[in-house]
Amino acid sequence: MESKELPHYKHVNWESPEVTFRMYLSYVSLFFDVAVLAYHFSTPFHPKFYVRTTRRRVLHLHIVSGCLEILSCIGAFYADDPTNWAYAASIFAILSHVPSTFYQIPTVLGIKAFLVPSLGIVTALHGYFAINLALNPTSFHYLLSTYMTVHIYAWSRVFFALYYRFKLFEAHRFSAAMLTSGMLLVPSVMGLHGNVMLLTGVLTADIFLRYTKDNEFWVSWTTEHPRELASFPEKKVVLEALITAAEVSNIIDTVSLNDPKARYAHICSKVMSANLRDATPRAKAMSVFKAIDVNQDNELSIEEFQDFLVACGISQYDMEYTLMLDDLFQGKKFADFDSFCAWFTKNWIHSNSISIPQLPKTPRGQAKLVFDTLDSDGSGALDLDELEHLLTSWGLPKSEALGYLKQYDLDGGNDIDFQEFYTNMSTVWKFAIQSFIDEGKIKIEP
Repeated sequence: MESKELPHYKHVNWESPEVTFRMYLSYVSLFFDVAVLAYHFSTPFHPKFYVRTTRRRVLHLHIVSGCLEILSCIGAFYADDPTNWAYAASIFAILSHVPSTFYQIPTVLGIKAFLVPSLGIVTALHGYFAINLALNPTSFHYLLSTYMTVHIYAWSRVFFALYYRFKLFEAHRFSAAMLTSGMLLVPSVMGLHGNVMLLTGVLTADIFLRYTKDNEFWVSWTTEHPRELASFPEKKVVLEALITAAEVSNIIDTVSLNDPKARYAHICSKVMSANLRDATPRAKAMSVFKAIDVNQDNELSIEEFQDFLVACGISQYDMEYTLMLDDLFQGKKFADFDSFCAWFTKNWIHSNSISIPQLPKTPRGQAKLVFDTLDSDGSGALDLDELEHLLTSWGLPKSEALGYLKQYDLDGGNDIDFQEFYTNMSTVWKFAIQSFIDEGKIKIEP
């Protein structure tokens, strides 16, 4: 595979199928580099990069160093003496692009259980090849391998666009795109056994974390963190079951309250006929709460809730992990309506479409639509819990929500009102509007 004659471009061994494949893949990668850069120049970055100034600066450094590394690799490929170009590519990779990638990996979107270990492996390979390129600046093998491993993100964007265009992997689109990108590029530099190495690394990391971390970490680790303001189809199924049962329970008065399981089983077997789905999230929450509150004491017990879920056919896994009962009851035996409403609407708004008469034409109107959607309890302000839910759905640490709140809470009210949201969080609502449109979450009422 090694070409000892220079310049590299004149001495490529096109008779080798492996080298030919890598070269064609390199040329196609360069084309997609231009397309991805054009996309980012015309489209705002994901709002998660604006939560912390450091993260945004690292992203800018990452993009600039990646571009310079690619240009240096191209220069080394065509230069009569590739030494200086190869040194430049190595420096950009070792001192900037690889460290900035490692910095961003913990907050990657998608399913972290797959993507964090696999991205860590690919980034380590990138560093390995860059170091060897610095030690062997005339090596065609290390030059091409360094060039290939820097392209995992560009290829992930390509696969993401393809999956979006053909509506594939809708629930796990970002994860599928990243994994496909890795499975294409790793064998191109490591041979066919590269994917075996990748899979072994992922399984080893996940087995270790499964037995060393708590359930809350594991749930977040194995949950899809989507790029869009949408998510959690498994939660949507659970919420749909609750809504269906609640709708029918409101029009059935003949079933005895003495046997809640029989009552709820009967309710769930009926055909949905009410029109509650057009109500506000809070109205939906109230209807569900009344259906579950068997003894009508305006408090929801864990037993009442679990009986209802069992009757809806919801598994123990969904009760404990998907629904996160601890998040609802928070160590208490009962939950009042306000607590239930906050829990229910936070899950509901991230799982369902928004019905409106027409899409607001003005930026302020669009910001208000997003604000009202995120304001799950209808209080007129975004509190810490609502910000935590938003950030964790993007795969960011919950701890960052407090800093985010302090940064944009200009009046010191410990929440973010609409004016603060509209003025200072434009990256969020602009991204959210586009996300709602792209994902078909906004439905215009006839």
